[in-house]
Amino acid sequence: MRRAGLAVVVAAVAAVAYAVGLQAQAPPQKPGLTPRPSSPSDLRVRVERIGAMPTHGNPTSPAVAGSRLLLIDQSGYLYRWDGTVATLLLSSKTLPKDVRPLGNEWLLNAAADRAGTKVYVVMVSSTLPKGIPKQASPRDPDGWYLLVEYQFDGETLSAPRPVTGFGIRSEGHTGGGLVVADDGAVLLAVGDNGDSFEDGREHGQTPQTHLAKIVRIAPADGAVSVVGMGIRGVQRLAPSGEGSDRWLTFADPGGWIAEEVNAVPMATLDAASPPNFGWGRHPGDDASREGSFLIDRLGNSRAMAPSDEAGFVQPVAEFGRVVHEPIAVSGPVSSPLSFARITLLFGDLVGGRLLATTGPLSTRHQEVFEVGVVDQAGQPTTLKALGGGARADARFFAFPDGTAGVLFERTGEFYRVTEMR
Repeated sequence: MRRAGLAVVVAAVAAVAYAVGLQAQAPPQKPGLTPRPSSPSDLRVRVERIGAMPTHGNPTSPAVAGSRLLLIDQSGYLYRWDGTVATLLLSSKTLPKDVRPLGNEWLLNAAADRAGTKVYVVMVSSTLPKGIPKQASPRDPDGWYLLVEYQFDGETLSAPRPVTGFGIRSEGHTGGGLVVADDGAVLLAVGDNGDSFEDGREHGQTPQTHLAKIVRIAPADGAVSVVGMGIRGVQRLAPSGEGSDRWLTFADPGGWIAEEVNAVPMATLDAASPPNFGWGRHPGDDASREGSFLIDRLGNSRAMAPSDEAGFVQPVAEFGRVVHEPIAVSGPVSSPLSFARITLLFGDLVGGRLLATTGPLSTRHQEVFEVGVVDQAGQPTTLKALGGGARADARFFAFPDGTAGVLFERTGEFYRVTEMR
């Protein structure tokens, strides 16, 4: 009984640490059951300061709407950037009827269609407007993701129309990656709503729930279908390429083991056979997959997953901790205009390492390379220094012209990023 009681106390402490935003230390893992470390390289990028957000309570990756950049502060502000000035588009004072913001990061994300005339915003609300479809959650929900469509003329948002809602537990991994597909459907990454000491439970492998999924939403009627399974907490969905070579890329923060970078052809995001990225207990073997590893119910690695395991999409790349320091992957961004050798650029929110892959998106298990940074004067710097000190908290994105950018949460400043050739 004492041992069981101690386990409950440990779990409770871990849950409290997660809820207040602390990074729990990773337990020791068996040799060979963590990803290989990143490799030194001669890759370097130059950063050029472009501007800063008026507020920076909790900025996330900006989004493109036509010729405008949308600056997103999850604490409750959405701005448009015209290249010189940031203008407020949305705040808690201009919400649709019956929306009640929940938590300190209630404005989760925003994305626009290719024309830039429709902007979709995901809000976390304790209530839902009447008459819209809604998806129930099996994890003690206390609120809702609400998707709202706005008309956008390049200057202001208008005609808000609630589309659909998803039940969520607001203290768990929320995810929030958002993008509008070429056919006008909205893709949303919903987190597993779990905590740092879990394996995702069964939710990521259960098609009947939206948790730990990429869902496709039809804006016309709010119809929802699952088009990707087994993700943990994806905060950004980033399309890459054009036409038949169009891919969806995203980073998925891990628990104790692996930080993943994934890519999948957009054409394969199909409700009939959604790609499975492995997170959550699979009914075939009761195992959850984090990167290339099978993990136990406390999130510790127990074995390597078979290479190119049937039924699962393998990561493009993965990396882990150096010793036991806390980490969290951020990104990625791709840009043929900004990069020559780099295919995907991403980083570590906590420690500030800048990382990249150089192979095609179709190649799995790529080596992760460390990338150097220089400022506009050509002097060496780091993401941590640019971000103002204690943590890097770098958020990657693309500018309206297709060049790559990075924004720092602590300062709200954002930069253009260009590979040194």
